[in-house]
Amino acid sequence: WIQELRAGTMDAFVTLLLSQLPSLRRLYLDKKFTRESRLMGMMLRSALCEESQNIHLPSFTHLQDVSVVYPNILGLHIRRFTDVRNTADVLPLFYLPSVEQITTLVDNPAATFMWPGKYSPNPSKLASLDLTMLREGPLGQVLSVTRGLRKLQWDWYYRRDLKDHSVTDIINLDQIAADLSHVQETLTDLTITAATDLSESAPEHPEVTFRGSFKTFSGLHMLKILEVPIPFLLGFSPSTPNVVGLEEALPENIEWLTVTDDLCLQQEWEWDYETEYLLGAVRSWLQDWKKFTPRLRGFRLLTRANEVPAWDPELIEGLRDIGAQTGIQVQIIEEELK
Repeated sequence: WIQELRAGTMDAFVTLLLSQLPSLRRLYLDKKFTRESRLMGMMLRSALCEESQNIHLPSFTHLQDVSVVYPNILGLHIRRFTDVRNTADVLPLFYLPSVEQITTLVDNPAATFMWPGKYSPNPSKLASLDLTMLREGPLGQVLSVTRGLRKLQWDWYYRRDLKDHSVTDIINLDQIAADLSHVQETLTDLTITAATDLSESAPEHPEVTFRGSFKTFSGLHMLKILEVPIPFLLGFSPSTPNVVGLEEALPENIEWLTVTDDLCLQQEWEWDYETEYLLGAVRSWLQDWKKFTPRLRGFRLLTRANEVPAWDPELIEGLRDIGAQTGIQVQIIEEELK
């Protein structure tokens, strides 16, 4: 630690600073401060996870809001310069006794998922969680301890050169459903984003496939707000196997559904020219929305601007007509990429 301080490494400086802030309530670490986190992870494990906690380190009993933003989270840079994974450095955040909100990247474990302490954490006050990189399976290990969680934002990500036992080209819907079941009694707001990326050796987006039932979200009976890529509900095309109607796929108490064009750069994506089928799927559900989702208030189609050409005007007009006919708000939104 001292050697790293003398060398001027940011990890050592951030670790020293945090170790002197026992009354900290909110922590935001920008990507400039998180290029490495080995020393910070060591300090957090010693302060929070060990049975005989270091009396010279704070226990961070007041820390409620944590955001640790990693540089170049997606794209070619992750693990480009190092094979070190941050899993053991970030998981101690879940041992914070008063934490209510966490935003971070958690890399997938190289082997079996393990909590850094002798016992798993119990973040009973954690209400909001924003996770990037962690895939289905390990996600469930995290959610299994967040039994009071109300809001979850989760990013599904795959790149061919990251492939291992956790990071595969399969979107495992049954595993996602099992992971989410840990918070089905409390979760009211769920956002899922998804992306694949090019690797240096592959000039095209890697092909991905679905496994399991498309009733992934139907058991989330407390859920009011759902934002999800179209393929997570309807696959990449009308020929995707195991797809069910939206009336079967959605939780009964949902109030707002937002579907997005995430994964639209996949070669498998056919919704650009299968607009009639897409309209039919929405119409079939909304015509009987009072029966299947009686608390429904609105439906949104969200486009990430600049990625693909605009949706077919007939689709947009058709969705608005369905909204007018059924009394449900229909919104078409273009979101500027950051």
